[in-house]
Amino acid sequence: MSFKLVVSDIDGTFLNSEKKISPATLDVCRRLHFEKGVRFALASGRGRAGIRPVADALGFPVFILACNGAEVFDENGVSVYRRTLSLAETLALKSAVRDFSPDVETIVYAGDDWIADAMTDIVRGECYVMPVAPLVGELETVMPENAPILKMIGVGTVESTTALMNRLAPVFPRCDFYKSQHYIMEAVAKGVNKASGMDVLCAHCGIDVSETIAFGDSYNDTEMLRRAGLGVAMGNAAPDVQECAKRVAATNDDDGIAETLNEIFY
Repeated sequence: MSFKLVVSDIDGTFLNSEKKISPATLDVCRRLHFEKGVRFALASGRGRAGIRPVADALGFPVFILACNGAEVFDENGVSVYRRTLSLAETLALKSAVRDFSPDVETIVYAGDDWIADAMTDIVRGECYVMPVAPLVGELETVMPENAPILKMIGVGTVESTTALMNRLAPVFPRCDFYKSQHYIMEAVAKGVNKASGMDVLCAHCGIDVSETIAFGDSYNDTEMLRRAGLGVAMGNAAPDVQECAKRVAATNDDDGIAETLNEIFY
């Protein structure tokens, strides 16, 4: 099989535990791009602003699947696909979270902005991966007019976010809910996931999905791992995530991506 597109999650996959691209990963990606014409996409729960610094570090144009595939950007940074939540729907979600699980904090991602109710420790932690400062205050007051709402996350404990997902799902049938981390619940428009984003990207590029390799480590990667021509779960992924993949690589701290790509292409 001749693979033409590599799609990778970022945190826990493309980046090591220090939130850096390892020299081995950077080297093989650059060789594949410049020597073999392989194209790359970064698919993350992060918004585009949080993905951009990682993409820029590669030194060649890449596709971006932002907010779990809610918006897809081509190699020139042009949006080619977007599926959003309405403002009314998002406000209803936030209200339901307050009613069901008041201990869970919500953050909304709209365009390149992210909006929090208050500057909490959780929000300060998110600042480490987001190069733009959050907008803080009531959503309908601080969010730019007509900004596309790509997702809402709820951050709490493993137990609280799991219970919250189970309560929200039947109340909001036009949304999908899943975990990006054990303690983070994600709410997106129905049908939004990394696999559907990858399908959009393949159609845009004229690449068959069988010609793709996908790397991931978390629950929001499972659809993509199943959908790709070759789904590769990281060694640090949970066992049930690994079961969704055709292959398991070494961990993100042991150059799992670099090792796998070198084996496949060289």
